[in-house]
This record gives sequence, structure tokens and C-alpha cells, in this order.
Amino acid sequence: MASLSFLLGMIPGTEKVEAADDQLRANYQAYKDYETSDELKHYLDLEKEVKSNDFALRKRKIKKSEYKDSAEYLKQTEYAILKKSEKVQWYFKTKKKYPFKEIERWDLTFDEKFNESKLDGSKWMTQNYWGEKGLEEAFAMEDDKSFPTNGENIEFYDNKARIVTKSGKAEGLVWRSEQGFVREAFDYTSGMISTAKSFKQKYGVFNAKIKMAGGSVAQAFWMVSETMLPHIDVARFENGKIYSNYFWGNSSSSQKSLSKTGGAKYADEFFIYTLEWTPNKLTWKINGKVFKTQTSGVPQEEMCINFSSNLKKDASESGLPSAMEIDWIKVYKLKGK
Repeated sequence: MASLSFLLGMIPGTEKVEAADDQLRANYQAYKDYETSDELKHYLDLEKEVKSNDFALRKRKIKKSEYKDSAEYLKQTEYAILKKSEKVQWYFKTKKKYPFKEIERWDLTFDEKFNESKLDGSKWMTQNYWGEKGLEEAFAMEDDKSFPTNGENIEFYDNKARIVTKSGKAEGLVWRSEQGFVREAFDYTSGMISTAKSFKQKYGVFNAKIKMAGGSVAQAFWMVSETMLPHIDVARFENGKIYSNYFWGNSSSSQKSLSKTGGAKYADEFFIYTLEWTPNKLTWKINGKVFKTQTSGVPQEEMCINFSSNLKKDASESGLPSAMEIDWIKVYKLKGK
């Protein structure tokens, strides 16, 4: 069960959270750039000189009437002006507080902004990993009403990816628990993207800015290894609710932890969904606020990231076409790990 603050919708606004993070990172870059700038080096050299005993001795030897025409006067004046400059004052004020310690702990290991009007094939595959590995084609699960096409349902606009679920004829394999894989016809199509062949990571911070579409379509940001378990739903929107789920164990002895909150607030608006994964703990966040934690069964193998949208058997077809939108994805790992 989600905390009371989530039930009441008391979480920071997405734009505010994103702007604060962007500003912090921009300030960090500006700080590092200025730290190696010629201007700061010149200021520090001036400071060292005008505060030296040798400089004080030279000043005392200059006649008062000649001081304003001296090199020492010019250097001291330049130093005083630089010391009052906004850049120098900002630099030393920031250096004293140094709000960048958390940023410096992490390396960016995966970054996707969807700036091109097509999917980057070096990063993404557009079908189920196990389907491609074992069957060499996509497949649907027995509770799916839509079939996941091989990229045809991935669209792009305004530097965002859209995974679309819509009416459309398709034929493909379906897993039936009592029959195995059988080929069937579908009246609806959907899609997914996965880094299963290009990127996997153990531990770190996994972020994505996503707009879940309201309505009956199930949409998810999830993680999995080369086996079906463990499986992490970083964020899943289904039946009008947001879920953060974790499934682990094995097929003969599986366990699960499910958490949910009312989804109306999270439909048709962008939110930043995050999983923080350490060797001993999983932490789910929405817009930086902790939603769920898990300390048992924490996965210890590399996992890939996946985004999918599909129509389940008992879901209404009203409201189609429907699209899950992804603005960006960022993954970080502790330095040196």
C-alpha cells in the first residue's frame, strides 16, 4: 500500500523536480568550467601576489604621489574589481556549500532523449527478448488481446517516443499454458522497446519520464534479467492504478510484492519514475518521492530496461488508439562499482 502522501496526491510537480535537477547539473558544469578558467587562474594569481609580503614591501617603497601610476596599484585595483565580480563570488560561495557531492558519486551509463525520428537500433529491440532468442519472432501472452508488432507501433514526435496500442489486424504466436505456443489472429496491435541485447546493469538508479495514457491499456516501465524472474515493475499503469511490483524466486517457488495507488492523477501527465537499486534494497520513487521499498529477495544479476503497452483480454477497446509516451531515460551507476 502506498503512503498517505501518495493517496492524497502530495508529491512534487514534475516540471519543478526536473527543473531543479537540470539547474543543479547546469550549475555543476558551470562550476567545473569556471574552476579551470583563465579568469579564475588570473584572479588567484593576483590574490597570491597582492597578499604577499613582497608586494607589501614594494608598495612601501613607492612614493605616495607615484602610487596611482604604479603597476602595484593597477594590480591591486584589478584584484579588488575581480573579487567583487558575480562570477568570483558565486564560485567561492558555491565552493563553500558544494551541493554537488551526490552528482559526483554517479556515472551516467545510459542516456536516451529520442532526438531522432527513429529508434536507435544499437540500443533498442522491439520485441520480447525470449521471443527473439528462442523463437526468432514476437509472441503474446494468453491474457493479451493485442499483439506486439516488431516496431510498427513505435512512433515519434517532439523528441518523444510513443508506444501505440490500436485497432489493427495481426497474426502471431500466443503462449497457452496447456498448449504451448499456438498461432492466432488479433484485432489489436501494440508494442514494446527493450535494451535486452544492448544494455544491462546491476545496481544503480534507473529513471524515465513517462506519460501513461488514461483508459484501459496496460502500460509499464519494467526490468528483467535473462530469465523470467526476477521481474521489477518500476511503474505499471493498469485498471486505473499505478503499480510498483516485484516478482522473484523461481517458477516452482515464486514470491511477489505489489504496491499500488490511485492512477487518475498519473494518467495523461508526465511523471518521473525511478528505481534505486543497491545490493540490499530496492526503492521506488515518483518525482523523487519514495513510493515503495523492498529489502527481501533483492536481485543480484544484471537487468535490462523495457517499456511496453498492451491491451489485456478483459480490457475495454474504447479510447483506442492509445499511446504511452516516453520523454527521456537516464541510468546511473556508482563510480568505481
